[in-house]
Amino acid sequence: MIKNYFMVAWRNLAHNKTLSFINIFGLSAGITFALLIGLWIQYETSFDTFHTNGKQLAMVMKHVMFNDQKNTQSLTPLPLHDELKNNYPEVKRTSRAAPTGQGLMAGNNKLNKMGWYVDPAFLDMFSFPLIEGNTATALKDPNSIILTASLAHALFGSENPMGKTIRLNNANDVRVTAIAQDVPHNSTIDFEFLIPYQYAIDQEEWIRNNKTDWGNNFLMNFVELKEGTSMDALSKKIGPLNVQKDARIKNQVLFLHPLGKWHLYSDYKNWVNAGGKIAYIWLFGIIGAFILLVACINFMNLSTARSEKRAKEVGIRKVVGSSRTDLIGQFLSESVLTTFLAFLVSLILVQLLLPLLKDLGFEYIRFDFSSTFLLSAALGVCLITGLIAGSYPAFYLSSFQPVKVLKGVFKQGQGPAIFRKTLVVTQFTISAVLVIGTIIVFQQINHARKRSIGYNPNNMLNIPASYDLAVNYEALREELLKTGHIESMAKTSQPMTAIYNSWSDFSWEGKDPATDIALDAIMAGWDFEKTAGLQFKQGRAFSRDFPTDSNAIIINEAALQVIGYKDPIGKTMKSGNQVKTIVGVVENVVLADPFKSVAPLAILFNSSKTGSVNNILLRLPPTTDLKKALAAIKPIFDKYNPSQPFEYSFTDEEFGKKFVVENQVGKLASIFAGLTIFISCLGLFGLAMFMAERRVREIGIRKVLGASVVNLWLLLSKEFMWLVLIACVIASPLAFWLMKDWLDKYEYRVDISAWVFVAVGILAFVIALFTVSTQAIKAAFANPVKSLKSE
Repeated sequence: MIKNYFMVAWRNLAHNKTLSFINIFGLSAGITFALLIGLWIQYETSFDTFHTNGKQLAMVMKHVMFNDQKNTQSLTPLPLHDELKNNYPEVKRTSRAAPTGQGLMAGNNKLNKMGWYVDPAFLDMFSFPLIEGNTATALKDPNSIILTASLAHALFGSENPMGKTIRLNNANDVRVTAIAQDVPHNSTIDFEFLIPYQYAIDQEEWIRNNKTDWGNNFLMNFVELKEGTSMDALSKKIGPLNVQKDARIKNQVLFLHPLGKWHLYSDYKNWVNAGGKIAYIWLFGIIGAFILLVACINFMNLSTARSEKRAKEVGIRKVVGSSRTDLIGQFLSESVLTTFLAFLVSLILVQLLLPLLKDLGFEYIRFDFSSTFLLSAALGVCLITGLIAGSYPAFYLSSFQPVKVLKGVFKQGQGPAIFRKTLVVTQFTISAVLVIGTIIVFQQINHARKRSIGYNPNNMLNIPASYDLAVNYEALREELLKTGHIESMAKTSQPMTAIYNSWSDFSWEGKDPATDIALDAIMAGWDFEKTAGLQFKQGRAFSRDFPTDSNAIIINEAALQVIGYKDPIGKTMKSGNQVKTIVGVVENVVLADPFKSVAPLAILFNSSKTGSVNNILLRLPPTTDLKKALAAIKPIFDKYNPSQPFEYSFTDEEFGKKFVVENQVGKLASIFAGLTIFISCLGLFGLAMFMAERRVREIGIRKVLGASVVNLWLLLSKEFMWLVLIACVIASPLAFWLMKDWLDKYEYRVDISAWVFVAVGILAFVIALFTVSTQAIKAAFANPVKSLKSE
């Protein structure tokens, strides 16, 4: 019986080639992008699932209140590690952790790489398997290092790296004690080497000085709880720990953030978890379901539209003994076969599209044909799609009464026509919502891109500063300026696209001692304002003409508003116990999130030779030849920094990276919106074709009686155009509600303009009109003699 179903289904597909093509192509497009979205969701939800002890692992985080704003931070104080390890029996293991960039030199090979300072327990807590070496001893010696397999190969080639010596930042030697497997791409923690945290304590005096300071937060603390321990209960227990340990600390609450939430639930707003990437999981999951729904709607519409042509088939089958159940099985088999063919096409399309989508979050996503689970899930989607698409046509067509059909008195009622119109409206409503959403996403991105950022990121290079570069800075500067390719340069504690320091120990005249106020802090040398392109509102920059500028400070407008000075120039404020004189006020500088309001900022003069020198900024002339400039400055950096390769980044490109997620969302949304419109128009094309075919005799009579081509075009088009307009009317408030909710998560956001809804309505109307017109005009120009001869 089933074999017979599919044989008949195949014959129907072969007999109706145009209909079959529209159905297969529409369904394959829908299934393709549903599979792509499914693969992306599978990848994103797989983060950190490979850790054996994952359910017991957490990061200690901290709720803080500064400047009357509730924020959440991942950085915690150094003494927290020993406190948790020694005084909380619920804690099985703990590890301090801090990312670090290091220059690694082995023989003639030198590389700049990112790794982590961690404690020995880190290897027992997290599942990063070692290829060589022993987990228990690999990080026991402070001067040891663990390399990933790829980094070991880059430094030592085919040689065995175990026991070999690596020089870090041309200052200290460490010994390779283990080789780890490369970190999986679906890991929140990413590193190329691991160094004992004790090494950082031994080398950095400022870290040693913070062993008992609960107010300085500069590292992460990971914990593994004992089996059966409640994470929520321990969070409540450690909550007031910082405040209890230091009377100066106010409005801080510690808590545990489980490993399973690091990737998808990373955002906090007003001390409450506000989700994060999970929002995009839901968003694209819903979009994928809607795309499949739009494809299924096409199938339903086209199947019911041609029901009159299949009415006699149904009547004859019932007369010769077919039950309604048999007919439902027949029509569902046609739907499933069509969907299966579309599924095979979609598998090919997925393989072709994945490489093209690598810049949109699909770089590490593959369709693994050897995965039984993945294939079963994909086939399940195919089967469900086929059943959904064929359900209404199957039940509708199987309900025909054979007596009426065979007597020729069968006529469709209003029900199927209303149902088809509802489906068309649904299709274009979904399409219009996606298009409106896409436009608003790009408006929001452009709104943030075009805001004044308070400095000039163009033609500015950022170079990580090693110890050698910091020590030899003046000689380096002199030689670089002589090349003629550098306008100015400055040493700083950070690049212009990040925040490294935020201090709450600033004070000034009139400050309320009961308030907690934090200012972002940059330590910078001479010519910082010229190199960064700061815009001064009052006062001046640091100057060599003023010896007292060693204690000078420059603030931004947001800091001036917090401090409250009416005439700030020449007035003083304190950083800890150091008195600083305000010499300038600059326009607000966007250093971190371009979608948030600017934080108060203090720029302190850095007179130290090596302290707080993490970056060197270079300003190139606007007309410089970049290739020649890099060729001229590279040998000078190599001369003064022999242990590390010359590496740089462009500030404008780094600033552009702040829009990566929004750009990905916008581009994917535009693809999905375009696809939905295409599938909808494909169905509209098929529907218009069948409507014109059903009314061919009516058209012939109207032409004979004098109807013009325009009259006939309007006759066949107006019904569809009304449906599209209704869809746009429904889509507008729905899209407004959805996008307003999305925009509310941004502090700096665009206003939703009415023209967007009007423009999308016009666009949808024009596209639909063009689609329908291809068939309407063809029918209007047809020779009426041929159609009336068949009457």
